[in-house]
Amino acid sequence: MNISVDEFFSRPAEQLVLEGYRYRSNGYALESIRPWEAARALFLDKLGVDNGRRALSSLSNFISILGACASCPLKTFPYGARHLCRDEVLILGLISSIQYDDPDLTSFCLKFLSCPSQCDHVAAAAGEFALVLKAMNKILLPIPKQVIENILSGEKATLPPKVTLH
Repeated sequence: MNISVDEFFSRPAEQLVLEGYRYRSNGYALESIRPWEAARALFLDKLGVDNGRRALSSLSNFISILGACASCPLKTFPYGARHLCRDEVLILGLISSIQYDDPDLTSFCLKFLSCPSQCDHVAAAAGEFALVLKAMNKILLPIPKQVIENILSGEKATLPPKVTLH
């Protein structure tokens, strides 16, 4: 399947995961509620009030646990950027792998995102978020493990993100 960058960034499921992560992470990093308010507006717009609140709560729990269990400081581009950094690719891969029941890819992504002793905590929080989105018919595109491996192997050629969480 070929999909353009603009199509990818305009898909509601990918927007909720990627921009949700960026808004929440930027809110923590900048110690500001403005990005969190933007995340709330995005989720309510895409999912409605009740579903938006439920999904945002699930995302917030996931980001909080991930931030506490990360093996190194997590990075993100500012919200609205049309690029993906290593951690964003891994998060998209993790949520997609859970939605498509791909335990090999789930383990692969967790290995790069979390300390080994904390993978179960991160997996549980990511699983809740992934399944909440799936129940709301917000399903990410499937991401083959080889695609993520190729992106990770070429990460030095990309610009470093400006914000870190943790």
